[in-house]
Amino acid sequence: TEFGLVPEDWGGDTIFVEVSAIQKLNLDELLEMILLQAEVMELKANPEKLALGTIVEARLDRGRGPVATVLIQEGTLKIGDPIVTGTYYGSVRSMANDRGVRIKTAGPSDPVEITGLSGVPDAGDNFYSLENERSAREVAQHRLQKAREAELAKSSKISLDQLYARIQEGDVKELN
Repeated sequence: TEFGLVPEDWGGDTIFVEVSAIQKLNLDELLEMILLQAEVMELKANPEKLALGTIVEARLDRGRGPVATVLIQEGTLKIGDPIVTGTYYGSVRSMANDRGVRIKTAGPSDPVEITGLSGVPDAGDNFYSLENERSAREVAQHRLQKAREAELAKSSKISLDQLYARIQEGDVKELN
């Protein structure tokens, strides 16, 4: 109740299910409640859109290059689709589902492992499928340039003219 979660038994609207993976207790009931809640909330994803989702994990594989496990949240991802995530871009070279079977398309809520990115993205980054690889490259380069500018702004040296202007404004009172 401290966090605003009141169980249905107490007159609230939060579903609680006692589960145990070790004892295999109420797992079916948990899945049933998840499906019921999804139906009540009318959770739907449009599979006709361009894919977007989240990077769950990513690594550099010796034989395949950058490999990312993604969870598709909307749309359908196909082999050959250009994607961008963070400052990396590429086109999907291969896809494998959660059982390691190679697939050609993946729809909403599907976890897949993809290859073909230009680098190893960070976990938690969003990925977006775009119309063509050229626009994916432009988006990635724009993001990289913004990151560089932010890094340079952090470590920029101050010139004597800028220091004098700051002293005149009263920002700097004393020099070490």
